[in-house]
Amino acid sequence: MIASMTAFACAKTSIWTWEVRSVNHRFLDLSFSLPSKALVLEPELRAHATSVLNRGRVEASLSGSSTNSEAISAIDPEKLRSLLMNARDAQGVMRDFSATEEAISEPNHQLDVLDILRWPGVLKDQFEVSPEMHKDIRDSFVLALKSLIENRNIEGESLSHLFQTRLASIREILGKLESMAQLQIEYIRQKLDQRLEKLGVNVEPNRLAQEVALLAQRADVREEIDRLNVHISEFDICLSRDEPQGRRLGFLVQEMARESNTLAAKLAPPDAVNLTVDLKVLVDQMREQVQNVE
Repeated sequence: MIASMTAFACAKTSIWTWEVRSVNHRFLDLSFSLPSKALVLEPELRAHATSVLNRGRVEASLSGSSTNSEAISAIDPEKLRSLLMNARDAQGVMRDFSATEEAISEPNHQLDVLDILRWPGVLKDQFEVSPEMHKDIRDSFVLALKSLIENRNIEGESLSHLFQTRLASIREILGKLESMAQLQIEYIRQKLDQRLEKLGVNVEPNRLAQEVALLAQRADVREEIDRLNVHISEFDICLSRDEPQGRRLGFLVQEMARESNTLAAKLAPPDAVNLTVDLKVLVDQMREQVQNVE
């Protein structure tokens, strides 16, 4: 069963909260946000995540409860720097505004220390992470990843259902196109007769038959239909495999798109052209969804 790369999971203990987010990515890209005293655990946490995940951009964030008696408040340098730079830019704009005729008075707004400390995000809790807490952090991370994988599998099951529905529609369209392809020669002959009649040109029957045969050979779509059926069967098989199939499915849907474009270029009857448009839409929808498959 395929798995999605898009999911969210959360695991909580009495002190710690793990939030793990996952989105699609060509490879496995891990990003951790940990309290400074817990950074020593990152290599171990990263190794575990690598052992259970294959693809996706994964962001794991660890935060501590404010009820933790070992929590202390500290200034976030990045938030403080951002606040001061924004304040400086705002003062510059206000000075420029005061120079215009619309301004009533010179602005006089200054940030004091208390204003800065009250600003959201400038003060953040930092937690003293004792060695006794390491096991709790590891165990809760394992639970968070387990929940993430379960959610990815649930999403993958939904994707699998969507793929099956679209594959059934594609098979139906190919069956109709295969029947229409048998009328391709007659359609080409009629169009050629109409052109010759419009031009007022008489062509020997043997010569006309040769030209029709040549055009029909160029417009033959049996090979493309056969290859599409092979790709569909392989796609269906991949959906039932346990190991990650995202790259394989991506290749198959790329080949399906190529064969669909060739069909659209070769088939001439209007009804067949409309069906190839529907076919290309279905394949393109699958291509977008395949990007989320692990």
